[in-house]
Amino acid sequence: MRISKITFVLLTFLFFTSVSSYAQTQEEIERLLNGGSSTEETTTTTKEKKEKAPKEKKEKEPKVKEEKTKEPKQKEEKVKEEKVKEPKEKKEKEVKAKEEKAPKQKTTSTKSSSASSSKSSSSSRTRPSATADKPLRTWSIGVFGGLTNPVTDIRYKDWFGTIDPRNENQWNAGLRVTKMFDAAFGLQWQGSYNVVQGVFDNNVQYKEDREYMVNRGFTEGVYFKSNVISTSLQVYWNISNTVFGPNRYYNAKLKGREMKPRRFSLYAYSGIGATWFDPHVMMSADKRPIDLAGVDIVNKNQTKTIMEMYMPFALGAKFKLAKAVDLSVEYVMNYVFTDKLDGYIYDHPGRIKNDMYSNINVGLDFKLGTKKKSKEHVEWVNPMDKVYTDLDKIDAIDKKVKRLTTDADEDGVSDYFDKDTETEEGVTVDGSGRAIDSDGDGVPDRADLEPFSDKGATVDEFGVAVDSDGDGVPDSRDLEIDSPDGAFVNFQGVAIDGKVKPATARGEFFPSIFFDTDKANIKREYEDELFMVAKNIIAMEGVQFLLTGHCDERGSDEYNIELGQRRADAVKQYLVENYSIDASRIQTLSKGKSEIESPRFNVNRRVDVMIIEK
Repeated sequence: MRISKITFVLLTFLFFTSVSSYAQTQEEIERLLNGGSSTEETTTTTKEKKEKAPKEKKEKEPKVKEEKTKEPKQKEEKVKEEKVKEPKEKKEKEVKAKEEKAPKQKTTSTKSSSASSSKSSSSSRTRPSATADKPLRTWSIGVFGGLTNPVTDIRYKDWFGTIDPRNENQWNAGLRVTKMFDAAFGLQWQGSYNVVQGVFDNNVQYKEDREYMVNRGFTEGVYFKSNVISTSLQVYWNISNTVFGPNRYYNAKLKGREMKPRRFSLYAYSGIGATWFDPHVMMSADKRPIDLAGVDIVNKNQTKTIMEMYMPFALGAKFKLAKAVDLSVEYVMNYVFTDKLDGYIYDHPGRIKNDMYSNINVGLDFKLGTKKKSKEHVEWVNPMDKVYTDLDKIDAIDKKVKRLTTDADEDGVSDYFDKDTETEEGVTVDGSGRAIDSDGDGVPDRADLEPFSDKGATVDEFGVAVDSDGDGVPDSRDLEIDSPDGAFVNFQGVAIDGKVKPATARGEFFPSIFFDTDKANIKREYEDELFMVAKNIIAMEGVQFLLTGHCDERGSDEYNIELGQRRADAVKQYLVENYSIDASRIQTLSKGKSEIESPRFNVNRRVDVMIIEK
């Protein structure tokens, strides 16, 4: 008894000390959360304030009297001091106000944050956030029906029944409800009604079975029929979500495409249940109850209903018709824990003694869910698909990082942005990693002897504009491209004396108009050249002109003939509409790609202006 009392006293002491310490810690935590100090500090400060309050009152009273006597003398000094102190006091007041507001704001912020956190926690418990993905559907209900075949003692064939003398292909229908726990496994309840019928006569397929049954007294044709009601609880297995996931990923990766959403799925299920049946065994000839000598029938009075356990084994395939509907096709073997399904016990050595029946079913499964659930069912979502897509993203990011961090040609531009990863060492490049070509003539500045040649000018391999007649004016600006040697010409390559030579060569005084690839529209940069062409056509009254369209060597002959004609017609239309030139003075012709005069595509895409000689 003494020991128990001592232990009781110790326990009560420990309990009260723990409670008091817990209360103190709770108060301290609340103080800290509210921006204050601990309980001990607050108690000491409150006591000090109460003790100091009467003392301060007593000290203030004589000071007030002294201040009254000194008021007239100190007014002037105070005014001066206040003027000096005003800016300082204002600053001090502002600082104090900020300091006073700071703890209040902290406490209010902590309260609001705690309130908001409590609200958010409560709301998160009651409903998901708007940005979160909705949970997938897990319930489904289905209907099915199909053919039933016997695997019994009295039967004509094992797997697919005969039609003559009795039809062994009967029917069944049922209902099932499935709850998926995850993407692979679920629990399924199933109930069904089956009609099972089997036939035996002297023409049974297997000789051994036929001889055995004859020896047991089956000398005439018989058949049985059972109405079977069954219900079972079974484990459902989605095979596609556990076996074929990696294959889909690797096949898609080999073909260089993303995985398509799956619309086909394999599944299996098995379980255990109860079945009720009433076997009727009759003569095939006249449908009367069997009366063969020596044959022992289970249900002799044809009124007995038998209940036994059974196990279904199923393998099937599903097709996704819509997000809410699936079509299923399955083969089911039902193993009954008895040999009475056909009304006859088949005691044959070395054979399975239990009866079975099979189903070939076609069904529709409807996925159930509210608005809070996603329209997608968990059975059609493989969790590994997310992993595979993330792996692809990581792989793509890794490739980009490698390209960002490598510079194969060491031109200062990473391979990710470099459009020319084989530039020579020391070459100045632009932001895209290509060698700088200031005049855009196709010759980079490092090898261009004339880095600022006219835009669109024909240049040689060194980037120098071509000057066919050597008069110092490049062909891109030369209106007289065959000036004689030593002739004095102006800035357009025309002889200074102004005399026009006889039209001995076509296109003698006119520049060509150039076009972009597969284009027939006139660019604004050639409006100056067309002005000179129009001016000379107007000045040369009575002279006929020919506009000949040319193309580069790419494309078919037929297409280039049509493209060259469109280019010539575009130049003619421009001259007629903008300078009111008589359209009858200008003829057009297309030579397509029959006259290639340069290895450069841009030079061959042009319209030449020529005089028609009479």
